[in-house]
Amino acid sequence: MDKKLKVAVVGLTVGGSHVNNYVASKNVSEVVICDTNTEKLNSVGDKHGISKRYLNYEQMLAEEKPDAVSVAAPNFLHLPFAVKAMEAGAHVLTEKPMACNADEARLMYECAQRTGKKLMINFNQRFQKDVRALKSIIDDGKLGEIYYVRTLWQRVRGVPWWYPLANGKDACGGGSLIDLGVHVLDRAMWLCGFPEPEWVLGNAYNKLSAEEAAQKGISFEIDDMAVAMFRMKNGSMLQLESSWAANRENEVVMTRIYGTKGGAVLQNIVKPERIDSGKLFLEANGTVEEFDVHEYASDVPGENIRQAFLDAIVNDTEVPCTALQGITINHMLDAVYESAKTGAPVQF
Repeated sequence: MDKKLKVAVVGLTVGGSHVNNYVASKNVSEVVICDTNTEKLNSVGDKHGISKRYLNYEQMLAEEKPDAVSVAAPNFLHLPFAVKAMEAGAHVLTEKPMACNADEARLMYECAQRTGKKLMINFNQRFQKDVRALKSIIDDGKLGEIYYVRTLWQRVRGVPWWYPLANGKDACGGGSLIDLGVHVLDRAMWLCGFPEPEWVLGNAYNKLSAEEAAQKGISFEIDDMAVAMFRMKNGSMLQLESSWAANRENEVVMTRIYGTKGGAVLQNIVKPERIDSGKLFLEANGTVEEFDVHEYASDVPGENIRQAFLDAIVNDTEVPCTALQGITINHMLDAVYESAKTGAPVQF
């Protein structure tokens, strides 16, 4: 369908990519932007010829009455901004994580239920071609029963110093775990069909970044690395690792899956040089044969997550990254932080 929507984007540091997608979509009649940074507001506005520019979010909602809003502001604003948008009559796509914690995420879900508006979470890694190809392979039963998964995003040195880190727990909900770990946790959970967690044992560290933070005059008390082991109610295990700073050779995003009929690994080396690979390992005649994920599922295209959000609105279908899934991911992250605090496993 070619229905045209007025779409607003709030928070342009992260939301610039949202603007790019909306400007290019056939389903968008007008894009409105909002940010408290005048320089960024004008830079993005000038780039795309957007005349509707707002410094005040509530004013933008009242005057423009958008059909949909992308919330790309800091994590602590996800809840109030999403609720205000839905109560003003707009559908919402909010950046990951859904909120600073599961309690806030549930309030967002309740508002969506009350207002009848669509609420989608920007879990963009699900839309990468290699991830979607592997998902189709798993859904076809090629890997059999999945019993162990390891998923991680590890940086060598990559603390986002532009975040409000001095008040990181309240503003962001945490550190590397809720910033990077959320991505690879969601993609692993999505690939495996969202198995229900039973318990988790985890820890969070701040070993490498405190000195640099002190030099910058920042009180840095959140995690620059976190690790966790989840046991699922179906008996499978999921290992999660995240770091903004680690003593390792490169920055890598990786998910490895072990199944009874086969295994797979998706690995994206981010720095120093971008290298992407996806391998499939299938049992055959007592041995294991290796395939390229892309070649094995060459007919599976990548998709644009913002267009998927628009498609759900235009066609009145369920959004592909649901609020309930967002709550589950937030709940799992909360449990890792709780386990790190108590030094003991946390039951779900």
